[in-house]
Amino acid sequence: MNSRKKILVDSRWAGNTGIGRLYKEVMKYAPSEASFEFVSSKMGLGSLLSPLMLGEEIMKSNAEVFYSPSFMPPAFSKKPFIFTVHDLMHLFYYSKLHKIYYQQVIARLAPKAKKIITVSHFSKSQLVELLGIPESLIKVIYNGVDSHFLHNEEEFESSRPYFLYVGNRRKNKNVPAMLTAFAKAKIPHEFMFFLSGNSDVELESLITSLGIEKRVRYLGFIEESDLPKIYKGAHATLFASLMEGFGLPIIESMASGTPVLTSDTSSLPEIAGGSALCVNPTDISAIQAGIEKLVNDRTFYLDCVVNGLERAKDFSWEKTAAETWETILS
Repeated sequence: MNSRKKILVDSRWAGNTGIGRLYKEVMKYAPSEASFEFVSSKMGLGSLLSPLMLGEEIMKSNAEVFYSPSFMPPAFSKKPFIFTVHDLMHLFYYSKLHKIYYQQVIARLAPKAKKIITVSHFSKSQLVELLGIPESLIKVIYNGVDSHFLHNEEEFESSRPYFLYVGNRRKNKNVPAMLTAFAKAKIPHEFMFFLSGNSDVELESLITSLGIEKRVRYLGFIEESDLPKIYKGAHATLFASLMEGFGLPIIESMASGTPVLTSDTSSLPEIAGGSALCVNPTDISAIQAGIEKLVNDRTFYLDCVVNGLERAKDFSWEKTAAETWETILS
């Protein structure tokens, strides 16, 4: 390109979240032919007035294109805009207000976009089927995995083998089902279940009723720099979610050489690519059988390690960023 294209970016998404991670990596690999302005408003990310604010920011900006790493499009814009819809979880697991926002705001504004980025073909199909967004407007760009996971040799120190869950505790994450299956699994009692985050009353009540108080450990907030060794130290990662737009823990675990048990629904088989053990997340006995297989079937376990490492190589943040900038600048 002969001249640099000025991009207005919704930088409010910077931070320690999944969307914040995408934003960080996309900006890290920004090409030299782009220059930037950033949204100046400090309006909260959850504000229903964000689309109006973004329209005003675009109107007063000298930028040629607007980009958001998440689901807030501008209410009006004479300039091309690109935004990212990671999933449609809000239609199923959030409040009625969230559902209305997606159906009445995103669905109405999305057709005006230059392009909508999403993170899996599953999410693309939902955008088309549930919000009526034209298929031609949607570009699938997978998330990446940091090379630190592939290159790390350090393991988290634990005196007992452990299964690992990394993520929040929202309903779609299906954590109670995984804990129940773990408690029922016919495996040596030395196996632990490690979870990111801290204890909560509801989960503690379940753990007590299952009689596994001494087999569950909370890891609290996990620093990004500590994640590779925590994955690598695990016997396997459990991620039997009911619905995901992508499922980053799958490829982070695979890149660490740690097998994954995940779901056979939503985007998860797509991301696993045949290299994880996929089970029905609504069937506790199926999750239980999967846990038992990962402990008792050594040949299958080692196949998961090898295949997972190969699958993880298909994903990189550099590739994610390159495809994103190609979409923005084209």
